[in-house]
Amino acid sequence: MTGQALAPASRPKEGWEAFLFLAPGLFFLLVFVYLPLLANLALSFMDWNLIRSEARFVGLENYRILFQDPAFVQTVRQSLAYMGLALVGNFLFPLGLALLTLQVKGRWPEMYQSLLFAPTVAAVSVASLVWLYLYLPAAGPLAQVLRAVGLEAPPLLADPQTALPAVALVANWKFLGFHYLIALAGLKAIPREVMEAARVDGAEGLPLLRRVLLPLLGPLLLFLLLSALASSLEYAFVPVEVMTQGGPFGHTSHLMYAVYQEAFRFFRAGVAAAEAVLLTLGLGVLILGQLWLLEKRVPHG
Repeated sequence: MTGQALAPASRPKEGWEAFLFLAPGLFFLLVFVYLPLLANLALSFMDWNLIRSEARFVGLENYRILFQDPAFVQTVRQSLAYMGLALVGNFLFPLGLALLTLQVKGRWPEMYQSLLFAPTVAAVSVASLVWLYLYLPAAGPLAQVLRAVGLEAPPLLADPQTALPAVALVANWKFLGFHYLIALAGLKAIPREVMEAARVDGAEGLPLLRRVLLPLLGPLLLFLLLSALASSLEYAFVPVEVMTQGGPFGHTSHLMYAVYQEAFRFFRAGVAAAEAVLLTLGLGVLILGQLWLLEKRVPHG
């Protein structure tokens, strides 16, 4: 009886202890995440140029300006293109490299891991400057190699057709190693007994990959997919600023870079806040969709 009477009394104490442990993290989330989000939402209904002491309430006018602006529609399309290129460069390609690494014997896999991860530790601005030099149409190493074999060096960053893939390539190269190591770790974590049992049953090559490896890697692959898509615009911000500043003619801009331009180059803080709200909503829908897929479609056993 005594033990039964004391058990409920200990629960509030445990709850308060848990709250005290969570309080520092919740405080920083409140101050640096949720309050800025609410402030940005309020700013999206204002007309403010970052200089006036007062902001004028305009309601949904900033959103109307965005949806009627052809440049904004182009920016949304280019943002989706960045996500598509990130899906190839930071999801499919790292997974393929991890699968190939498992086929290499000896000490070569360690060397490959070091080489592929090396760009990740470099500063994004430095990496962008290096690639900017490589892309130079007159004196860049790429142009010299092409001329040596009798080809003309294309102006990759000045051509609207090639500028966006050229910038996206820099972002994908910079963060490829991180996703590659995660995929490789997931593949190595698969029990060897499972692989051997599948091979005994006749599963080899593509059937082994499709029916055994990919289902076992379901949660990991979903994390890689979510990481690649959600961070695709963030990864491309610095390369765009260093290499093209959104040009030529806005063909390398994306939503995150457009927010920066509207706020700190055109001094339209309200329009920039509206773009940030739309970007946050879009990423939120994407993340919720991925979480739903994780719960409904991905096996956890």
